[in-house]
Amino acid sequence: MSAFYDLYETPDPNDTGEKQPLHARIVPSGTYSKKDFIERVSRHQPFPHNIIEGVLGAVVDELVEALADGYIVELGELGHFSISLKCTHKVMTKKEIRAESIRFDNVHLRTSKEFKKKIKREIELERVENSNEKTHNAKISIEDRLQMLQEFLKKNGGITRIEYSRLTGLPRLKAIDDLNAFIKEGTLRKRGAGRTVFYVWKQEE
Repeated sequence: MSAFYDLYETPDPNDTGEKQPLHARIVPSGTYSKKDFIERVSRHQPFPHNIIEGVLGAVVDELVEALADGYIVELGELGHFSISLKCTHKVMTKKEIRAESIRFDNVHLRTSKEFKKKIKREIELERVENSNEKTHNAKISIEDRLQMLQEFLKKNGGITRIEYSRLTGLPRLKAIDDLNAFIKEGTLRKRGAGRTVFYVWKQEE
């Protein structure tokens, strides 16, 4: 998998005037809505769309109830969910506290080591220049993207997922969806395995 990043200037909190080191930040590839995410899962897992949506809704409902009852909830490899509270006004002693002044504050997720390891194994970081500009063009139609792909394959013979992302301006997941769709309709064939995967025009084989 690939994630785009860019380098940014680090603020000088003490106004020393000294040059601060750059720091890296992820440039988001986009946002997957609940509907998008469920559709993606249904394409890669042998479960109907409505079953996935129902289970996801049930998990969220049970998670809300458990957290509201004061439990810490472990959700598999994802990690542990918990909640925090806040006082609505400053108090210096316990005697000053009133029950009505204690409120729910936030939900926290402490991801598991295994979850982080999985991301670390899969992720590939790729630098993108001028991240403040629009880097992904999702307005290109699927027909135009297919034509761009054909022209690229005529010149190069094969294409990787990263090359297709750069060619079309699509984020990683959208690019993978495109390539899988082209394979399903018989336009492309996938060759290689793991990080050496590339795609060729099926008619060329």
